[in-house]
Amino acid sequence: MLENNKYIDTKEMDNLLRLLKTAKDEVSIESYIYIKNILNSIEFSIPFVLYPKGSKFVRSRIHKQDEVFFDKVSDLSYVKDSQNIKKFGRANEPGQSVFYCADDDWLSFVEISQITREKKEKDFEYITNGVWISTEDILVVSLLTNDNIRGQNNQIDDLSKSFEEFFKSQTDESSKAFINLFQFLSKEFSQIAEGYSNHYKITAAFTNYIFDSFKNADGILYPSTLYPTKGFNFAFKPQIIDEKMEFYVAVKRKMEKTGNKKYDQTEYTESLISRYKAKEIIWI
Repeated sequence: MLENNKYIDTKEMDNLLRLLKTAKDEVSIESYIYIKNILNSIEFSIPFVLYPKGSKFVRSRIHKQDEVFFDKVSDLSYVKDSQNIKKFGRANEPGQSVFYCADDDWLSFVEISQITREKKEKDFEYITNGVWISTEDILVVSLLTNDNIRGQNNQIDDLSKSFEEFFKSQTDESSKAFINLFQFLSKEFSQIAEGYSNHYKITAAFTNYIFDSFKNADGILYPSTLYPTKGFNFAFKPQIIDEKMEFYVAVKRKMEKTGNKKYDQTEYTESLISRYKAKEIIWI
């Protein structure tokens, strides 16, 4: 945990949070610059989590109608043509590519599936999970739990405990202000904003604050909005995937409708396991 000591009281912090909320709802690039500048004016105390070498990360893609198999590792990795990213994502600006993934296969599936994410009625859906294994230790900034999700995911509650206890043990006004700040940021990351990318302006700005301010941070960790009870979502700098991870295996699943709002897995196909810097996916 990095501690900064710039004093800020709860009244000043609450005012800054109100300004952030107002700017988020404004549809203009100026409002995003304003949000970034506000965050850059605050010195954070940041909780870090270390994932050891050998940790697993999963990224999934839904198949379009004409896509039978993904044959290249790059098909499952981060978006290379970042100039085609036109909107804010939860952790990216327009024109910025990050590697979104999870540490749990099912969570990764739920996050991308139109059946679960959009509640879309489909006869079937094909999704492929790509699995990466870290070849070095991975350092991430953790978004803490908040009052809306507390008690649903023991993992993030445990990660948050020591950081929250540290601030609660402090008697100065500044410590209370930072508790309010992290409650606010955690709620922003755990808020569903489907269909309205401007709601991601605060989370994208915070992610870029981390990337710019803490060069040793590989990414950020945050709870899922759709499946908050298990696992974590991650947003990594793209170079981390190239430098600190190796592709391991791909798994293609078919989820087929078998009843009223009921889906079952009816197909399952694995690729060969890769132990090197693979570029091609070889399906069994």
